[in-house]
Amino acid sequence: MDNNKKIEIVTKIKEIFKSNDAISIATTGGELSPWILNAYFASDELKIYLFIDTDGKSMVNMKINNRIAIAISKNDAMQDFLQGYGTIEILKDTEESFVRDLLTKKMPWFKTYTPVTPVRIDIEKFYVSSFESKWFPARELEIGD
Repeated sequence: MDNNKKIEIVTKIKEIFKSNDAISIATTGGELSPWILNAYFASDELKIYLFIDTDGKSMVNMKINNRIAIAISKNDAMQDFLQGYGTIEILKDTEESFVRDLLTKKMPWFKTYTPVTPVRIDIEKFYVSSFESKWFPARELEIGD
């Protein structure tokens, strides 16, 4: 892929990360499968960080199958949005403060109310759609390109 095109796509991904607080994550593997979770997220470059309910359905699925799909959007096809797939990794409890700091830096009002576990999402391939930029079909960015 042309480096300028890659930079353009990465820039758009980071803009979408910045302008959205919530992510939808599809998991599979457990009794309730597939399952879709909506959660608040933060990012560090192209890595996505969030908390998952420690005893929730998504956590059950993740422990069986760490392959996931995501969507980040304002639920408006006229607004930039992205989709992708990759893996989700359960982080050590020692990384809880790192994830919480990322989330509260982005969303100062962020709080958790149930036992949660920090996780990181590593996207293998992004699909970025932008009506304004005429990115239909979506521009694709495979990590490793």
